[in-house]
Amino acid sequence: MNLDDLLGHLTEITAKQNVVKIGRVKKIRRRIRRNAKGQITVQRNRIRSGIKGYAATGKGGQVKRITATARIKKARLLKRSWKTTRRAKLRRSMLKRKLSMRRRASLGLR
Repeated sequence: MNLDDLLGHLTEITAKQNVVKIGRVKKIRRRIRRNAKGQITVQRNRIRSGIKGYAATGKGGQVKRITATARIKKARLLKRSWKTTRRAKLRRSMLKRKLSMRRRASLGLR
């Protein structure tokens, strides 16, 4: 077993230990996040639902079905936020394409 395989195996083990499934909920032990100021913080022992379409209430590991209105509202908010991100990503890729085409033209490949 070489070093790369060993490292991959170790990361897989730590990833499994990080998320513990307890009944219908998942307990995520450690996650690295950025706060509102952009500083790196570590979240510990977050309870999340283990079932799609359900949310963990935090009261003794209970899960509750997400209502249709809440799901639709979340979808609308995500659609609004992804609109700007999608546009920015497209603009960046188009800019890179324009630069590469200009570079090709200067080399006489076009």
